[in-house]
Amino acid sequence: MKKRILSFILTINILFLCLCGRLYYISSAPRAASSQPSTRIKEISSTRGIIYDCNLKPLVNGTYTYTFCVKPTLKSIEILTKSGVDENNINKLKKGNFLFLQSNNKDYLPQSNDLKALTVYERYTDNVALHIIGYTDSEENGVCGIEKYYNDELLNSGGKLSVAYSADANGRMLSGEAVEIRNESYYDSDGIVLTIDKDIQIIAENALKNADIQKGAAVVLDTATSAILACACVPCYNRNNLAEYIDDEDSPFLNRAFCAYPVGSVFKLVTAAAALENGVKLPTYNCSGSTIKSGNVFNCNNTDGHGKMTLETATANSCNPYFIELGVMTGAKNLLFTADVAGFGKSTDLGNGNFTQSGVLPDSDDLNSDAAVGNFAFGQGKLTATPLQIAAFCNTIANRGVYNEPYLIKGFSDEKGAFSPEIKNDGIKILNESTCKTLKDAMLQTTETGTGKIAFTSLFDSCTKTATAQSGQYNKKGEEIKYCWFTGFFPYEKPEYTICIIKEDGVSGGADCGPVFKEISENIYIKSKTLP
Repeated sequence: MKKRILSFILTINILFLCLCGRLYYISSAPRAASSQPSTRIKEISSTRGIIYDCNLKPLVNGTYTYTFCVKPTLKSIEILTKSGVDENNINKLKKGNFLFLQSNNKDYLPQSNDLKALTVYERYTDNVALHIIGYTDSEENGVCGIEKYYNDELLNSGGKLSVAYSADANGRMLSGEAVEIRNESYYDSDGIVLTIDKDIQIIAENALKNADIQKGAAVVLDTATSAILACACVPCYNRNNLAEYIDDEDSPFLNRAFCAYPVGSVFKLVTAAAALENGVKLPTYNCSGSTIKSGNVFNCNNTDGHGKMTLETATANSCNPYFIELGVMTGAKNLLFTADVAGFGKSTDLGNGNFTQSGVLPDSDDLNSDAAVGNFAFGQGKLTATPLQIAAFCNTIANRGVYNEPYLIKGFSDEKGAFSPEIKNDGIKILNESTCKTLKDAMLQTTETGTGKIAFTSLFDSCTKTATAQSGQYNKKGEEIKYCWFTGFFPYEKPEYTICIIKEDGVSGGADCGPVFKEISENIYIKSKTLP
């Protein structure tokens, strides 16, 4: 019995000693852990692929700030003290903490082995091509524009910039340890190359601003290819304060160049083309100020009448009765066919599902009377189209009858900046050259003596067409909202650029949009210095 008691007491003592040992180990473990070094990684910046203009000028990531990485050494403390850096930051260094400072000036601090400046991209620094590029959310995913429709490509082309260093459990950098700068494809040149020309884009944006257009758009196409060289829209928004614009009744997030509007008289070019292609001739027409079709009275913009009109003078003066008569003679079937092959009523895929609005092209059931056909012939009724569609048809006239679908993606850049072009479909011949020559001459007269003369310049000859389309909608003043258009190309002899402008709630195409056309075309001419 005595032995069993002693054995029990001994067992209890052993267990007690084990427990004390365990408690001592647990209590001393944090101190042991604190002495173990670990690698700290500080991410400085991450980026998405670059979006370039057609000349490989960055439209994003084009400017920089600098992050200064400062090791906690006596030398770096001395440098920061002499440079007048905030005392709180100097105290952090004195406590052994690694320090990161931001500045827009690379010379903010003198660099050394203990103090290095890293170049950090700023994604957005201006509003150039805002509605084309779009923006990203807080998780760096694209929300609209190229950022949205090429989100995966831009994410995959992105990179990270970080700093790694050894530190204790309290975050203090270990003395004598090196700092590792980790560049994971951060400075690579991967990205998407647009057809946008940044210089022309800025010209177009400034022209809208200078004309005080509050709601509208301007498109510039390359005549030979229909590449979109500029796409300017107003109003704009601030990427840094998006919430402010969500309920804005002016809809600043809309890319108005890709939205469909009532067309008006710029469609007279399509009517004239259909008539010429089908051998319909109306040598002269006496405009008395109005015409009647199927019991409906259609007024001319000149209520006193234009008198005797030819295709050339009717285009220059935008005579409604002339084109109503011409449209009825041409017929609904021929009008619809010409509009259809020219892309009206069809959306444009600008890449990866980035579709424009299609607009509305009436069908044959809609054009079941002379009044309906006549209304359609000068761009009224159900017909709607985007500024891009109007520019593309005008471009066809300039391009000797070859229609090219507008496009926005020129190609791609690899990590070293080497460019690879995107495959583009060939254009389609939809108009005879003789038709285009006749229309060019009529549009030239429009600029010289007609409704487009406000865009006349002594630098070169340009071909233009105006429109003021009724909407059936009314503004706060109770006035009918009019959509004002101005389209054309230049120079006359060998067209290189096509422009289309729209203004919402304007007075007339010539007065509101003509100055924009003139400013854009003259500044492109001055910029290029290659036009004859």
